[in-house]
Amino acid sequence: MAQSPTTGSEKIQFQEALEAAPDRLELGRSYEEKLQGLARNLVGGLYMLIRNVKLYDPDNNIFDKPLEQLKDTINTIVAMDESLNLQGAGEAVYLNNMLVKIDIKSLENVVYLLTEFQRRGVGGFNISKAITVQELRNFIYIFSQDSAEQVGERGVSSRKLQALKLRRWEKIQEILKNQTQSDNEERQVDRQRYALTVYARTIYYMRKYIAGLRGEGPQISVGRGGRLIQDMVDICFGSRSHFLGLTTLKSDDEYLCFHATNVALMSIVFGAELGLDKGQLRDLGMAALFHDIGAVDVPEELMMKRGKLSPDEARVMRKSPIYSVKRILRTRLLNKLTIHRIITAFEHKTEFGTPVKDLKGNISFVVPRADLGCFSKIIAISDTYDALTARRPFRDAYSPDIALTLMWTELKHKFDPEYLHIFMNVMKLPSVRVLSDKGEKVVIF
Repeated sequence: MAQSPTTGSEKIQFQEALEAAPDRLELGRSYEEKLQGLARNLVGGLYMLIRNVKLYDPDNNIFDKPLEQLKDTINTIVAMDESLNLQGAGEAVYLNNMLVKIDIKSLENVVYLLTEFQRRGVGGFNISKAITVQELRNFIYIFSQDSAEQVGERGVSSRKLQALKLRRWEKIQEILKNQTQSDNEERQVDRQRYALTVYARTIYYMRKYIAGLRGEGPQISVGRGGRLIQDMVDICFGSRSHFLGLTTLKSDDEYLCFHATNVALMSIVFGAELGLDKGQLRDLGMAALFHDIGAVDVPEELMMKRGKLSPDEARVMRKSPIYSVKRILRTRLLNKLTIHRIITAFEHKTEFGTPVKDLKGNISFVVPRADLGCFSKIIAISDTYDALTARRPFRDAYSPDIALTLMWTELKHKFDPEYLHIFMNVMKLPSVRVLSDKGEKVVIF
């Protein structure tokens, strides 16, 4: 893994610090591309069915194959994202709040589809469980020549819908109108709400992901986390201060979920300040989100122990990076991004240098000893800061200024000091002052 350049400038550019890898497979991007492909198949299938139901009865055998294909597409999306929410707005279609990218050749088909939706008062639909071919027949019947009954949430009385829940066109347009008429201040509020939504979704995702690792639920794919990381990257370029404030949210009962999300968020904002591009920030965010996933293999009684750990217990705790590496290897997707995550999961616990203490036991200076990658340096700082500012069973939470003071004094050998300076600026905290040997107040930031 390439290393960051050594420079005294606070705005360090890392474009040349990371190895150029245009052929790497990015999990988040791959997941979104797959979802985009399914979304286009969904829209194309709906267009063909609704157009042809004008000519043929929906129970005609000619619909058997296309309905089967549409069913498979819908059920795949539901399996991937746990639900399917399709809605039209203007001349655009959204799937699970993601804009469906339509090529120019298909734009006319989308306009036709949305016009038919509007004609029957359908703004979109929600599906949260597997759907059947028969229910899809009932759905396209709404757009047939024989259907004149007013459409409700469950379709029409003669052909009720079960898994598929319709949304009214008027309601969708009301939402769209409110969004269009909002001023800059309101849009900023919406962006803050969206940041909170992304944060909450990431917490929820990590809760499900960790439960799956513990055998307490279904296994959740790593790729789904990539979409959330992409959202974090997009938000941090426009609302860094509001987004960064979310890291003050903590939970004693779900420490791992909140810790992983907070470290990912801080690392992305930190990396953006250092000059990483969006592609590098996605990689950094994925590495940070799963940086300590091996903690699920540490006995819970050790994680929650109030007293001092015994030497044997401390050794188990120190094995957490190894457990993380093993967990990442079990994904069986060995590409450059996975290798990057493996290295970072292990390296972020490696101390940056060797402390040299004076006669009083204070660290006088640090001798660098490890050639760490920039991702590892970033995550090491974010990880320690979030851990110190969180309340744990064995101690209360430290305030931000106390946490940074500890990181600069007693723990300073663990971090690259140049990075720590920049992190202080990113967090926008006031200067930290400590007493010198002569009792004078000295500003260390």
